[in-house]
Order: sequence, then structure tokens, then C-alpha cells
Amino acid sequence: MTAKRQTKTKQAKTVKGKVAKKAEVKSKKAKTKAPKKRFEVEFYRDWCKGCGICAAFCPEEVLAMNEKGEPEISKPERCIGCAWCEIRCPDFAVRVEEKKAEEVCEA
Repeated sequence: MTAKRQTKTKQAKTVKGKVAKKAEVKSKKAKTKAPKKRFEVEFYRDWCKGCGICAAFCPEEVLAMNEKGEPEISKPERCIGCAWCEIRCPDFAVRVEEKKAEEVCEA
């Protein structure tokens, strides 16, 4: 905001001969945090050919290659639900779903 515009907003306005000041509205922050969305990664090993594309595209390293050179779910709690692994998998062997509220509370 420019300096000229700031002074206009801070000045009092005249409304039908009376001076009215702009009211400042202060919002209170919510005391409770919104529940964090949780995601579940499903991996269909029978469909996987072991190319490793899913592990390569995962930004949170939820999927990683094991010692046999096959992808596996290594850190499921870190999933952010971007579904890059699901989108990039040529064999449709990976699926990302949002957990239901009951499932998140139990975990």
C-alpha cells in the first residue's frame, strides 16, 4: 500500500455532518487446530514390475526401494496426499486415499 493510500484509510470520514471513524475488526485465532488430513498409501505388489518410478517421484520418501530393488512403503505417516506416485505408476500398483475421520482418531 502506498503512503498516500494509508493516510486516506486512517483519516476520519464525515457522514451527514457527523464524524465516523473506521472500526478496526480484530479476529480471534481459533483455539483448536483443524485436524490434519491423513492419507493411506496402498501398494499392489502383484501389479508392480519394480521400475521404481513411484519411489523416485515421492517428495516425502514414503515409498523407497528395498534391498531387492523393489518399491515398498517405508514411511506411511509422512504421506501428504500429492498422489505423484499413483499418477506416475505405469502399472497402477499404487493408490493414495484420504483416511476417514474415524480411522485418523483410532491411529
